[in-house]
Amino acid sequence: MNSVDMADNLIFRAKHLKEFVVETTVPDDFRFNGTVPFDMEIVGSIIKAKVYGIDFDEAVHIFDNWIDTCK
Repeated sequence: MNSVDMADNLIFRAKHLKEFVVETTVPDDFRFNGTVPFDMEIVGSIIKAKVYGIDFDEAVHIFDNWIDTCK
């Protein structure tokens, strides 16, 4: 990928990012580890996080990756 393609990809992402609410149950071994990069709320055993992505699947993937680092 050359620099023009990289710039085009970055501009596309910046134009098309949307905020999604990702909801999941709190994993048993979940612990906060460092900065929380999302607007997040935990009520009972449910986590609701506002995550930016191009589509909902990307937002879920980003959030799941972060959750995995907190175990």
